[in-house]
Amino acid sequence: MIPNEEIIRRIKEGDIEVFNSLFKSYYMPLYFSCRKFIASPEEAKDLLQNVFLRFWEKRMEIDIHTSLKAYLYRSVQNECLNYLRSVPSYVGEGNTSGNIGTEVSDMYATPDTVLATVEIEQIIENTIKQFPPQCKTIFILSRLKGLKNQQIAQKLNISVRTVDTQIYRALKILKVRLKDYLAFY
Repeated sequence: MIPNEEIIRRIKEGDIEVFNSLFKSYYMPLYFSCRKFIASPEEAKDLLQNVFLRFWEKRMEIDIHTSLKAYLYRSVQNECLNYLRSVPSYVGEGNTSGNIGTEVSDMYATPDTVLATVEIEQIIENTIKQFPPQCKTIFILSRLKGLKNQQIAQKLNISVRTVDTQIYRALKILKVRLKDYLAFY
């Protein structure tokens, strides 16, 4: 494995192969990180592509004081937050089927990443089905339909604290179930 400093140096020198390798290594983990903020798979992909494009275009100016991994995760988080600030805060129809809807059909997906994504999606769906009823309802409204905690509390006539607690529990269960796939968290 190439040290971070070497990867950064080679990318700054314009080594597209190293950049492509970095892209392929971090695409799926960063995609799932992006999906924590962004309900739409297509929007998440677009935002992630923006992060990598900007990284490549501004490679000469980049000065990383943390690990490359931490830098990329922070870049994705910032991109997502900027996007969320820029869109009107309304709840669209979005994903109403109850499934995650992860789509990995773009040109960067490899058979391994597609298989891993399908497996992860199946684990998530099966885990959500096993949540207690209130936890399941809250999680689906939050993560799959994009409602804010306050909106969920009003809709279900419960406290925001209850919503927070149920989402925390759901994410904790998912993290345990996905530990083999998402060991980097």
